[in-house]
Amino acid sequence: MTTRVSPLDVIDWASVKPFWIEAFGAGDDESPPGPGRHVWRVDSGDEVVALGVDREFETWLGEQRVPTAGIAGITVPAEHRGGGYLRPLFETLLGAARERGALLSGLYPTSSGIYRSLGYAPVAHLDDVAVPTHLLEVRGDAADVRRASPEDLPAIAAAYAAWARQHRGPLTRDGISFPDPAKAFTDSTTGVTLAESSPGQVTGYAAWDRGKGYGTGAVLTVRELVALDRPSLVGLLRTLGSFASVTPTTVIRTSTPDDWTGLLRSDDSRVQSRSTYMVKVLDVAAFRALSPAPALTAELPFTWQGQGYMASVAGGQVDVAATASTTASRELDDTAIVQTLFGASDSR
Repeated sequence: MTTRVSPLDVIDWASVKPFWIEAFGAGDDESPPGPGRHVWRVDSGDEVVALGVDREFETWLGEQRVPTAGIAGITVPAEHRGGGYLRPLFETLLGAARERGALLSGLYPTSSGIYRSLGYAPVAHLDDVAVPTHLLEVRGDAADVRRASPEDLPAIAAAYAAWARQHRGPLTRDGISFPDPAKAFTDSTTGVTLAESSPGQVTGYAAWDRGKGYGTGAVLTVRELVALDRPSLVGLLRTLGSFASVTPTTVIRTSTPDDWTGLLRSDDSRVQSRSTYMVKVLDVAAFRALSPAPALTAELPFTWQGQGYMASVAGGQVDVAATASTTASRELDDTAIVQTLFGASDSR
């Protein structure tokens, strides 16, 4: 039977929306096609057998912004699973992403094995870490803290961007796919606490949800914890620790737990849940975003997907050019090329 992959029209959204609800739970469906959000369908005969969303993102690689295809809402109706429909879906979806200039693709998988076979490799984890709240009352010099107001949203966004540029992999959280940047910082929160290392200079924030009740079983949930220096981190952790008498447990969502667990008086934290972030390299031009030491000079021939390349490092920059040779001793598969680009980096 003929398989066809095509963009999903907005007018067809209502007919396929139940597939997303079936796959991810009632009320947890992806949004319809729109600016920066491309929905693709796979049809076999007269049936829809797979759906997927490509979102226009950008990824921070050090100081550079790299166009990225953010994959979401991959759905195959139960009766068609195992039919091999994801491969043609991804070939077409990622082909269109490349045409608009995407160099990377990223996703949080429900099953990593499926996406490894499609060229994705893990680069980071996003963990929900549970910790006794009283342990957050850490020692050390602390920055001043205060409650954020709507006027602080630009400063919060700037603090996030400054943090993100220190890592390989976080999204930029602006552009066409983020028409309301404030939502990323205020969604599902009771409050946002700011840290200021100097008056008016926001150097960290914690977005938290107080939850319900108090005493045994009550949980303080921290949706995001970002700090640009140690005093800011100490000030934010102490603020969260002040809830110890009413919420004995705090759950912090983080991709960099080592930044703060080392400040605790005892190692009594545990990973409550973990989401793996996977990346696929769509074009070796992504390597040009890297910033090696200015004094480093090197040339590295390699082959990837049957094509020869020469990576040249000089003057703090990386250039990658295709070559006629395909006999380089270093033959990189999809996992190796992702690991070469990201190393042991964190992603949010």
